[in-house]
Amino acid sequence: MKLKTRILLLSALLTIATGVLAWWVAREQAVGIVSQWAMRYAEKQVLYDKVRMMQPIMREIALSRQLANSPLIKAWARQPEDADLTRRALIELESFRVNFADKSYFVGLHPSGSYYHNNAKNEYAAAPLRYTLDTKKSADRWFYDIIAQNRDMHINVNPDLPLGVTKLWIDVLIRDGNDILGVAGTGLDLSAFIREVVENSQPGITSLFVDHVGAIQVYRDEKLIDFASITKSAGNHKTLDMLFESDQDRQSVLAAMKEIEQQPTKTVSRMVQMHGQPYLVGLAYLPEIDWYEVTLLDVNTLLPMQNFVGMLLVFVLSLLAALIAFNVLLGRVVLQPINRLARAIEQVQSDKFSPKDLPKGGKDEIGHLMQLFAGMAQSVWTARSELEARVAERTAALQQSQARLQHMAQHDSLTGLANRALFSDRLQQALTAARRDQTHLALLFLDLDHFKPVNDDYGHAIGDELLKVVAKRILSCVRESDTVARIGGDEFVLLLRSVTDDAGQMASGVAEKIREALARIFEIEGKNLQISCSIGIAIFPDHGSDDIVLASHADQAMYLAKQAGRNRVVLFSDNPQP
Repeated sequence: MKLKTRILLLSALLTIATGVLAWWVAREQAVGIVSQWAMRYAEKQVLYDKVRMMQPIMREIALSRQLANSPLIKAWARQPEDADLTRRALIELESFRVNFADKSYFVGLHPSGSYYHNNAKNEYAAAPLRYTLDTKKSADRWFYDIIAQNRDMHINVNPDLPLGVTKLWIDVLIRDGNDILGVAGTGLDLSAFIREVVENSQPGITSLFVDHVGAIQVYRDEKLIDFASITKSAGNHKTLDMLFESDQDRQSVLAAMKEIEQQPTKTVSRMVQMHGQPYLVGLAYLPEIDWYEVTLLDVNTLLPMQNFVGMLLVFVLSLLAALIAFNVLLGRVVLQPINRLARAIEQVQSDKFSPKDLPKGGKDEIGHLMQLFAGMAQSVWTARSELEARVAERTAALQQSQARLQHMAQHDSLTGLANRALFSDRLQQALTAARRDQTHLALLFLDLDHFKPVNDDYGHAIGDELLKVVAKRILSCVRESDTVARIGGDEFVLLLRSVTDDAGQMASGVAEKIREALARIFEIEGKNLQISCSIGIAIFPDHGSDDIVLASHADQAMYLAKQAGRNRVVLFSDNPQP
């Protein structure tokens, strides 16, 4: 055998052996890169899904907590047999219903079991007391289990058989001190929630939500949802374990859940097997509702290994070309380009790269391979950058939305004044400060006289404009530290903080200033309108030591002003003159 042939054969064997080894190294590094990028993609996706899920729920939770913390609702829950409290409480519930996204509310009173509900169609406005909860009925166990667990807020996916609806229920305990007076909240239509939050994903991505024990609460396959989880004992739940094929995967995911529960801001991912395919499981903890957000990513769909077939073909062709070339060309044509590719892979793997920094491929097969790799790296880098930008954008939008919703939940939409809920909070704060500092405060109830004829004669649009000007005139008569709220159509209430020892005289002076301001002619869209107001005043602590008594006395004084001929100010007296 000629030396040339022997050298050629030896070169071929060495080339083949080296090529196989180089391909194995490149393939292992490529698989490692795919796995690492998939994990990073999973963590970004789970944050994105977390933002999408929490945005609609957080507003409903905030409103439900306001409902459960309403002093009027608490007073009614204490005395459900009081007809006047019931009437006022139902009016309050209606005001919350129109602000809930689902346009529905529910209140279950304890221990009577009375269950009140009205829906988006306002079907039960005339009879909101729908039924009485029974401890012996399995369908009502959720109510008593929530109270027994003593959790301030709970989210429960459950069908309400008497009402014929299946919803994602937001349950908030009505507390008064250490006493639990009932449960209040709202619901979100489960099918619509799944359609908007869970099914609105890219191909190969599946999102679901589980509670603190792993019971499936929201999933696109409703057959796997563990309805009424709170009423079930351990071992009877439909849990996340059902989706995984091996005990090792189940234990791995369970350990990840425990890890992020201790570090709520952290996201983790684990590789598992599902349906015989590799999946990445991304997890995030939602401490606000004690749930976990789980994102399942089909690795073969998002980053299919078939993309590397072209790389293999180019590599084989390069080896065939190398066999024909001489030993000198072998190093220049094959080994050097492979070394450059390996360095590029290391750059990508270390996450310290920019697509423009990757080496440019030549016109040969190895160069084409490098171009394919650079294209893949560019795609992954672009996808990551876009996802990070979307997460940042959604986070900023969520923060802005929460700020707007907070303002809307506390202010009257027409006049911009404080609403009943915000006024109630400020009154409680002012009473606490007045008790601590032993100072006085004044509560004024103001009702417009002759306002209804304005609406009747000129229409509600003119009436609304008049109310806006009324609000401005009232604000011009009080201090910045005082609070003015609109609590009804033409009803206003004022809180004057830190009034002098001669509180009645000072409050009456402010009230007279307001009465005179509102008695002046209003020019609205070219029309001269004349109204007046009746104002009742109650002083803390002279006329009451708590908000309910103080409000009742101010209301009585206002009605005395009405009865005395309107357009006047009346200071409450324990012994009113006839």
